[in-house]
Amino acid sequence: MTSEDTELTTQLAALGRTKAYVEAGKLLSEQEDDVVYKLVEDDLSTDAGTGALTLTLIKGSSALAESGHTSGSSVLGTVCSACVGQICEDSADPETQKWTAISDTLLQVLPQLGPRSIIDIAFRVLAELKTSGTLPTPLASFLPMLLDTLGTIGSVEITSEDVSAVAAEDDVRVTRTGSELKAYWIESACSYKWHAQASVRVCALLRELVLTEAQVERVASRVQRQMECMELMELPAMVYQLLLLSRHGSKRNIVSGIFTFFDNMEKQLKDAHSDDERKRWRELGDIEGTIMLHISYGIKQDFELGDALIAFAKESSDSLSSFSFACLLSLARIHRFEDNVTVLLRTQLLRCMHDEDMRVGMVWVRPYLLESGSDAQELLHAVVERSSYGWDQVTQSLIQLCLNTMDYTARRNTYSPVACTQARQTCTRVLQTAFATHEFVRGEIVDQIMNRVVFQTKSHMHFLDLLQLLAANDVDTVRPYSTKIIDALDSISVMSSRTLEGLVRAIAPLFFDDVQFRSSLILVLRKILFAHGVDERRVALSGLFVLISCAAQSLDCEAGQRQSNARLAVLLEVLGLLRRCLTQQPEIRKAAYDQLSTLLDEPFARNNAALLSTLHGIFQTEFMKYQADRSHDSPINFQLCVSPTTHKVTMPVASFMQCFAKLTLALESSSTLGPSGSESPSSIWTDVCTRFSRAQMEDFELDANGDFALDSPSGVRNNNTARLVIGCIDAAIEYELCSTTNTNPALVVELFSKFQRFSDVLCTRCVDERKKRVIGSASELSHMTLPTTLNVLELVLSDPRRMDNPDHALNCAPHDHTWFVAHTSGVSLWAANTAFVRHLLEIALARVTERAGMCEEPTHRVLHLAYIAYSGALAACARPLESGILDLPANLAKRSAKARSILYVAAETLVACTSVLQSRGKLDLLHVAVMRPQLMLFAPNDDPPTIDALLDAQYASALITGLRNTSEQMLAQKPVMAREATTVLTSLHAVCVQLSRTGNCCSNEGARAVIYKTMNETARWAFSLVGGELPGDANLLRNITMVLTSCQPFLQPETVFARPPLQLTFVSVPVDVRMDDYELGTLSRLIGSICTASRLLTNIEADPNETDEDEPNLGIFTARTIPALVTVLAAWFKAELHQVDWASTQLRRMSASELAERPENDAEDLVMSIQVERRVCGRIHALSQLLLQLLSTVMPTQAATDQVIRMFHDLHRSFAHLTRTKLQCVQVPITESYIDCLSLICSTLNTHAHSMIIDKYGALVGSADTENPKKKTKLTSSKSAGKSHVLRNSTLVSSLVYQMELTEKYVGMVAAKHKTPLAHYLKRSLARDFRIERDRLHDPLQDTEGNSLDEESADTTMLMLDSPPPDMLDD
Repeated sequence: MTSEDTELTTQLAALGRTKAYVEAGKLLSEQEDDVVYKLVEDDLSTDAGTGALTLTLIKGSSALAESGHTSGSSVLGTVCSACVGQICEDSADPETQKWTAISDTLLQVLPQLGPRSIIDIAFRVLAELKTSGTLPTPLASFLPMLLDTLGTIGSVEITSEDVSAVAAEDDVRVTRTGSELKAYWIESACSYKWHAQASVRVCALLRELVLTEAQVERVASRVQRQMECMELMELPAMVYQLLLLSRHGSKRNIVSGIFTFFDNMEKQLKDAHSDDERKRWRELGDIEGTIMLHISYGIKQDFELGDALIAFAKESSDSLSSFSFACLLSLARIHRFEDNVTVLLRTQLLRCMHDEDMRVGMVWVRPYLLESGSDAQELLHAVVERSSYGWDQVTQSLIQLCLNTMDYTARRNTYSPVACTQARQTCTRVLQTAFATHEFVRGEIVDQIMNRVVFQTKSHMHFLDLLQLLAANDVDTVRPYSTKIIDALDSISVMSSRTLEGLVRAIAPLFFDDVQFRSSLILVLRKILFAHGVDERRVALSGLFVLISCAAQSLDCEAGQRQSNARLAVLLEVLGLLRRCLTQQPEIRKAAYDQLSTLLDEPFARNNAALLSTLHGIFQTEFMKYQADRSHDSPINFQLCVSPTTHKVTMPVASFMQCFAKLTLALESSSTLGPSGSESPSSIWTDVCTRFSRAQMEDFELDANGDFALDSPSGVRNNNTARLVIGCIDAAIEYELCSTTNTNPALVVELFSKFQRFSDVLCTRCVDERKKRVIGSASELSHMTLPTTLNVLELVLSDPRRMDNPDHALNCAPHDHTWFVAHTSGVSLWAANTAFVRHLLEIALARVTERAGMCEEPTHRVLHLAYIAYSGALAACARPLESGILDLPANLAKRSAKARSILYVAAETLVACTSVLQSRGKLDLLHVAVMRPQLMLFAPNDDPPTIDALLDAQYASALITGLRNTSEQMLAQKPVMAREATTVLTSLHAVCVQLSRTGNCCSNEGARAVIYKTMNETARWAFSLVGGELPGDANLLRNITMVLTSCQPFLQPETVFARPPLQLTFVSVPVDVRMDDYELGTLSRLIGSICTASRLLTNIEADPNETDEDEPNLGIFTARTIPALVTVLAAWFKAELHQVDWASTQLRRMSASELAERPENDAEDLVMSIQVERRVCGRIHALSQLLLQLLSTVMPTQAATDQVIRMFHDLHRSFAHLTRTKLQCVQVPITESYIDCLSLICSTLNTHAHSMIIDKYGALVGSADTENPKKKTKLTSSKSAGKSHVLRNSTLVSSLVYQMELTEKYVGMVAAKHKTPLAHYLKRSLARDFRIERDRLHDPLQDTEGNSLDEESADTTMLMLDSPPPDMLDD
């Protein structure tokens, strides 16, 4: 530094100390710019300097400018430019007091800077950004104000030397506005490379500027691109800056960019293998959790950002990632968005599963669809897995989503049952995981479960299953919240028996381990057991028996000695409470005996010595009270069991004897307690059975010709006495059937003859006050349980495969092949008694189908019964002799004129088992249990056996083939076995539906080939039956048609099913127009036969162009069978159109977003959309061709005509849905397939529908048809009947006309959008041709018995085309 510089510095410092800033400014104005730059550089480059001189220079030049000096502004600009330049070049610590003071001072003098100074400073900073990739930290607050000020400058003439890049031309001087310079500055800053550590600083500068919409998008795009080269720890700050930037606009793009970035990162790190990758994946979860907090905070400050997030989620719902899903859950914690987000995510979860279920079953369109972009189950599991680290803030919202979804799926909704079940199971697993992982949500989960149980919502049973799983997995995690469960126990009195049983079963682990909880539960049960209401006592009794069952079952398991003693004490305490219940009213005692009898069927109860010994003492004492003297033939004194005054039952001795018989059998088989002495239970029952076999009705003071009516006192007494006697005989039969000590089959036959005689008398003579029979069959009087009937039926209806094969899977100890053969031979007397075998089957059928009074039978028993019904009875019909006569066993061949045959009852039993298994989602186990029975299938086991896909397909194929052969042989014995064949076809239809679904989603080529072959053969066989000589039975024809419709997709070529079920990438698949002809060919011929028969029934000549080749037997089509067949076809038609609607929805989802964003030369998605649309149109066209045959025919009955019109209505609705979809898919052109459908539906079908409606209304109102004098005219019998007919059919037709108007409206909109004329395909005018005139309806109604409708009623028969009917408003 020279002496002159030193002297100048000294003078300026002195003026600064005296605050003579004007003089300092004047002194500074006399200096050259280089001197000023030198002074600032020397002052700021000194490490020990405080910047005092620089502050003096700034303040002096500012004071000079304020004083009005001409050079004040230029001097201030020079000083500020020098300061900014030095700040950019200096690498000193930006946090020192010197830099802070200078930055603040620069901010204060910014309004005094001239335009050129502002431009110079701004582009000096830009040059620093270009050179170093960073911005000076001290200027963080100064630069935004500087650039905003730059944007307010007017036109400025600048030289290319000053800002070379601004000049767009080669001129030396150009004129630019401040806004243009600011825009150039921002664009240049976004185009430069940023240093990673300075990215947040640059982003913070840019987002503080006042930006236009385009500039916001440019800055956001640059920031998102910069995030790719930053460390994970710096990402939250960048995302926060982006959220702040979104306040300027472009919220959708910013949100989309953030989610896209993290979605790509998750895809890269998801399949981590190395330790470093797994560590980085864990770090990414922590970072994403922090970002979710930033997003939540930003949305709380700006709700529009939350709206943008929801809009993004709706637009990309098919491709949500786990991070996007978690962010939405985080958004749900804000009350404003809670409901919208919950509904959105619930819809996404259910729709994903529903789409997968639909895609699996739609072979005709599946090859043209891609696999779903996201799996909702994977999203939920990923979120709950990562909630243990970093994402814990979304856990509560995740819990609420799962609870809401479980509630929603329990109600009636538009999603498939399979999708609802999968969603419910997924949510259950998620709640289990969350409960085990996060302690802070456990109390809330238990609260939500108990709230639903107390109020008994539609989903409360599912939540009880969840509570049972939680307690079974880890009872220690549930124990701290036992007080919440205790509080809910006060509502037991208002619960149903099923609810209480589920609750007690769920909390059983707590009951055994927690003394306080056990005391509270027993206290509540004891209080309700002695309540005033009988229904409340029954509920408490059901809960008490669940406790006994759980206690006995826990003792049956292996446990420590101390634990076993504690649980034994609990069991004895509960049994003491049960002992008091057995002294209450007859209704309560009967319920107790029935439930105790069911409990004694379980192996763990029969092996529990404490339970048996306690019950033995109770029952032995109780039996002695009612035992009759041995001098009488009646072993029971029934006079003590019926009140002599009220004639009501005072002692339910029938239920008592049944329970006593089960107890005696358990004692006989017990290893610790055995019968001994003359008063032993076995001896007692031997005497009881013998005396009952000799007894007559007179021994019980009953007369076969006496009064059993329920409207007289004597009839009530006789009826109650007879019921008790029959129940006791039934108990004796059950004891003799299961007893191992008494081997006298003849005694069972004698007892059954008594049972049969007494029950026949009671069934015949027991009538109510209207003289109608009260009891339908003898099986209603039996208390025999299903396990007993299964054990006997397995012997009397023995499986020939098990008899002939010693290595059969069921021939294992202790019931090996020798045992089975010996016992089967020993019960030959029972098997020969047709009435007895039928009685056992009817009892088993009743136990499977009943829903009230007793708990539902477990699945393993239903499977066992299905195996017996098929292998022991129905399978015998599949083996005919060469003469064509069935080779049936003697007991199966016998038939009674009044009673149902064994084959018919067996067929009904198989149908009932199929229905129960289908409702539980276990129908896939039926063919395994029937064709390849295993002990684990017929024993309590929650885990089904794992079977190879090919073997599983072969077993299912064998079952279908067996049922098909059985039906065919039964039909060959027409009309004797028509009812049996009809019932077997019902089971065949259910199995075919299940196998069809399995074949559609099967990935094993061999299994798929087996399924295709079987289903193809079944479809062709079903159609051949319609062409055969069948009796004109409506139910039989309906079931055959149902089998045909369930198998008809497999009439397509096998190559269709050889394709992979789903595509991961685009593969152009040519659309084969013949696929629908293959599939619907048999139905087309069936409908043709129906139409021909209808013309014959209505005396209309057949079309001479029709050929008589392979004409089926039209005699089977009658006025009663045709409506049944048309109804089945209408249901199938509606299901097919439902698939068409779903496929159209997939077209819209593929086109709305993906086609709009596709690259210019990328047409794959457009080609795929066109292929899907062609396939949908081809399907609609094929269905329309089927409907054309029905519309062209006059149906013989009004019901059949109504079904045809409803089919046409559904067809119009589906075509309107497709047309409305095309409005949202502008890129998809109007194809030739669509034109064909439009021409067929809106021209040809509309014309035929018009003719059918005119004919139909003419018949209704009684007007004669002059064109067809042979057609009969239907006249209503009264004014009300005529009005009812007119109004009902006016509603049906008005709905159709309104739907046709919607179709025309959408067709017109599509034509206008694509600029293609389509109006010439609309041949009928709805306003003119489909109008029903009042005069035509009024006069014929006036002639019906001289009555007429008033003007107001007649007006209601008009079709109001200008307003939709009420049932169509939702469209």
